[in-house]
Amino acid sequence: MSELIKLPAPTPSGGPPVWTVMAARRSVRHYGVDPMPLQVLSQLLWSTHGITGDLGVHELRNAPSAGACYPIDAYVAANSVQRLDPGLYRYLTGDHALLLLRGGNVGKEVARAALGQRMCAQGSVAFVWTAVLPRTTGRYGQRGHRYVFMDAGHVGQNMYLAATALGYGCCTIGAFDDAEMNKLVGVDGSVETVVYVASVGPRE
Repeated sequence: MSELIKLPAPTPSGGPPVWTVMAARRSVRHYGVDPMPLQVLSQLLWSTHGITGDLGVHELRNAPSAGACYPIDAYVAANSVQRLDPGLYRYLTGDHALLLLRGGNVGKEVARAALGQRMCAQGSVAFVWTAVLPRTTGRYGQRGHRYVFMDAGHVGQNMYLAATALGYGCCTIGAFDDAEMNKLVGVDGSVETVVYVASVGPRE
């Protein structure tokens, strides 16, 4: 049976002003060596996928989504996180928890699939975002597939801002081998496919 790790509760208040964070946001590709606290990982995942309300039968999250379809799911390649073994995890939004898929140094695999971008292995965490295409197709037909890239952009921008507010560096990645990245996280590339990646780590 796969291991489920409940994350610490996020903090929905405080932090630097949003305008300050926007001005400070940069893509950061080089990181320090200190492990990321589990609380920081929890805050990053809540900032990008956290449920913040509901509208009838539809849940509402921190990052917007066309028609509240939320097709973007998150996988976490943990390289150096306190109280979390290195490995590949799937984020379960409703539980605010991580499901361990397999242990080991997955960050190196992400770096190889990302065409040798070593920051994926050197950061505390590499986030791999997939699109579950039927979530949009059911509402918008084949046109819905174009919305996944917009939604992925929303998630990525929230990650940038949250990481910056927490004092961490972030860099999003769109250049990777699709087949290798899909294989790495265990998705078929048809129903569910990798669309975006990000590395996050402490600033040097």
